[in-house]
Amino acid sequence: MTGRWDFDVAVVGGGPGGSAAAAALARRGHAVVQIEKTTFPRFHIGESQLPWLNGVLAEIGATEAVAAAGFVQKWGAAFGAGDADIERYADFARAPEVPEPQTVQVPRERFDQVLLDHAAACGATVKQHCQARRAKFDPDGVDLTYETADGGEATLRVGAVVDASGRYGFLARTFGQRNSDPELRNIAVHRQYENVPRRDGRRAGDIRIFTRADGGWFWLIPISDRVMSVGVVLPQTAYRAVAAGRPEDTLDAVTRATPNVAALLANANAVSEARFEADYSYLHSLQAGDRFVLVGDAGAFLDPIFSTGVLLAMQSGVEAAAAISAGLRDGDLSARRFRAFERQVVRRYRHFRRLVVGFYDPAFRDLFLSPSSRLGLFEAVLSTLAGNWRPSWSIRLRLWLFFWLVRIQRHVALAPRHLEATSAATGRPFLEPAGDPSSPRLAETGDGRT
Repeated sequence: MTGRWDFDVAVVGGGPGGSAAAAALARRGHAVVQIEKTTFPRFHIGESQLPWLNGVLAEIGATEAVAAAGFVQKWGAAFGAGDADIERYADFARAPEVPEPQTVQVPRERFDQVLLDHAAACGATVKQHCQARRAKFDPDGVDLTYETADGGEATLRVGAVVDASGRYGFLARTFGQRNSDPELRNIAVHRQYENVPRRDGRRAGDIRIFTRADGGWFWLIPISDRVMSVGVVLPQTAYRAVAAGRPEDTLDAVTRATPNVAALLANANAVSEARFEADYSYLHSLQAGDRFVLVGDAGAFLDPIFSTGVLLAMQSGVEAAAAISAGLRDGDLSARRFRAFERQVVRRYRHFRRLVVGFYDPAFRDLFLSPSSRLGLFEAVLSTLAGNWRPSWSIRLRLWLFFWLVRIQRHVALAPRHLEATSAATGRPFLEPAGDPSSPRLAETGDGRT
């Protein structure tokens, strides 16, 4: 017992955001219960991480636990065209304001288990296979009712609730509204494969992204020594044009229509079922209220093109824990106390959203894929791609200049225009082969090795 409550805080959800919040609160000496509806390990998408996640892991004391898991090392990302010989490598070691350029690629079932176990090791009480059902708020606390593992019901009295329940939105469904982003309403289809060629040496663990003619893009993420996560993200109109019933049929059809990806998967063997995901980006109208906060996908979801999902979730979890801890100390868990937390979540979301939306602009891709690196503009973009959501004024200025040049590129070709043609299916511009013999080739040998 903690005075008036069974626990100071209940965290609903066992994903990275929930585990970050639970661990951070427990490390501050608070009594925490973490309620997860499934039993871990469980499958989840979102395998590619960003270097700025290292600071969050350090803050919750999870650095050693993640390192001990032996995940694939990631040092950067390669962006190329699905049907042309052009590719731009983004090496995080070149990114300014990124203290540790190496991060990881993870099977989420293992990564999330490591973080959940870490929260328990920090002192959180973890209850798996327990579904949160109701939360009744009053001026003195919250009665949280959940379905127990044996199918019964139990109620806990807590001081505050962290909704880290993902898109399910345990509290988000009741408070405020989910505002979908009209510019980022996409659909993903993905599967895991073995026997997919990858680069040698340090770049063996890097993500590769291939743009498509219809505005979509493929990811290839090595999540173990043998397994590659492969998926395609498509705008709704493009998805409707190629949908073939079962997810595996749709993925196969889109793969065949993307030459560079088809070449890499020519000898691959599927080792998982194919799955659909509705990658509709959104930002909730509020991120907190009296005695509750939203964390991770419960409050916001951003298109996965730059792999920001886990970073956004865990950073918000750590910040939510700090805000709640201060409120518990001062005896004030009102919405007013969480306004700074809300502003930070929204600010960070919008910071990354600008680049995400930009990536779907042909002029942005023209400049981004250009080999030029004048004025450090590419490095400024790269810093954000590494997860830098608190850039210095120098980086901000260069980002502003880059986007100013993007506007000019729409009218005057400052960089080669690889995206001038228009897809009949979507009305959106798409990539055409560059035809540049000096461009780095994606398949350098006849057997598909790169």
